Amino acid sequence: MIGRFSHRPAHSLARRLVDGLRSRLVGGIGKSQSVYFVNILGQRYKRVVFGDSRLAEVVEANLEAVGWGAGLPRLVLRHENEIWLEYVTGRALDVRQAGDLQALAEFFATLYRHDSRQLPVAQTHLHTRLQTDLAFLGDAGVLPRQRVGQLLEAADGLKPQFIWSGLDYVDPVTKNFVVAPRGLVAIDVESLQAGQPLGTGVAKSRVHWLGDGADEFIARIIAAGAPDFREQFRYVELCFLAAWTKRKLFAGKRRHIDPERFTCF
Repeated sequence: MIGRFSHRPAHSLARRLVDGLRSRLVGGIGKSQSVYFVNILGQRYKRVVFGDSRLAEVVEANLEAVGWGAGLPRLVLRHENEIWLEYVTGRALDVRQAGDLQALAEFFATLYRHDSRQLPVAQTHLHTRLQTDLAFLGDAGVLPRQRVGQLLEAADGLKPQFIWSGLDYVDPVTKNFVVAPRGLVAIDVESLQAGQPLGTGVAKSRVHWLGDGADEFIARIIAAGAPDFREQFRYVELCFLAAWTKRKLFAGKRRHIDPERFTCF
């Protein structure tokens, strides 16, 4: 029997209203995609509808580049501005468990060793973007002018001559992973992004759950086969933190902004 479709929004009505009205309520940016759970003859799928087809094409290309066996859902369909994925069931990721933390390190290593390459940092836009982001944070009152100058000076000292770039998972909050029977699976596929300085995902992890454990976690990733990106990590972390703080301000999420995060630089 050919199955009938039934689907429902993945997010609550309150979440959808906030996302839809954010720009009107607080003058901030928000996500343009919609997410649905679809049921066909008892089989569940995840349907993600983007604001334009280019975004869906990029997600499709990234998933096909690394393959679903690398800890990502299987891509079922890409049609115009939407993608359909297998719905992955499993328990929540618990980074306090050594096994889960190791699985996450191996996931990053799989991405980091896939078609990564070293580029002269002067040929990238990283430093220009960092300077722009720090200047904006000063203009917006997030950072004192003197602190911006100190951070720009620190950035010049941290900037490596070459930088490893490739695939990264840029939003590794624990809710974006499940531990399925086949292993760890990253379910927020939009967070798989190409052309990223390696270590961006680790830097995001420090904001949410990794804290002071970055050195040990990076060592696990390298031991699992990733390129040795330790020399660039502090610079990448500063680039990430400046860009992330700027986006939080634009999104109207001021409660996430903490200028003290820059003190360690």
